[in-house]
Amino acid sequence: MRSRLIATVLLVLGAAGCSVATSATDSGGKERPAVVETIAGKSVKSVKLTEMAEKRVGVETTKVAKSGTGTVVPYQCVVYTPDGNTWVYTVTGPRQYVREQVTVANVGGNAGSEAFLSSGPAEGTTIVKTGVIELYGAELGVGK
Repeated sequence: MRSRLIATVLLVLGAAGCSVATSATDSGGKERPAVVETIAGKSVKSVKLTEMAEKRVGVETTKVAKSGTGTVVPYQCVVYTPDGNTWVYTVTGPRQYVREQVTVANVGGNAGSEAFLSSGPAEGTTIVKTGVIELYGAELGVGK
């Protein structure tokens, strides 16, 4: 499963033209599609895409909704990391995203299309719905 995920990320990022940088331009003065920056005190990184990269990846967002005693998000928003942890990407600024850990209590809805969370971002938080795997690949440095 992990090798399949990595292969998918490589394929998609290669097609989208995304790469990771620590600055907005490469040594040749060209703008990089993604800038990845460390966040003090956190193990996750901030990913900022250029306008063109965001369009190529097809980033779409949605909001975390209230559901009973917890919250609910479209299941496609959830990223499973190789260690079994679950995450979503929150929108922290224009074209800027940060991975936030969630706890999936249950998967249900129409054909399992919803993830019911017992912990994670608050109701109303904007999260990424489409383009999640590309952001994860950029954060990890795939295609660098």
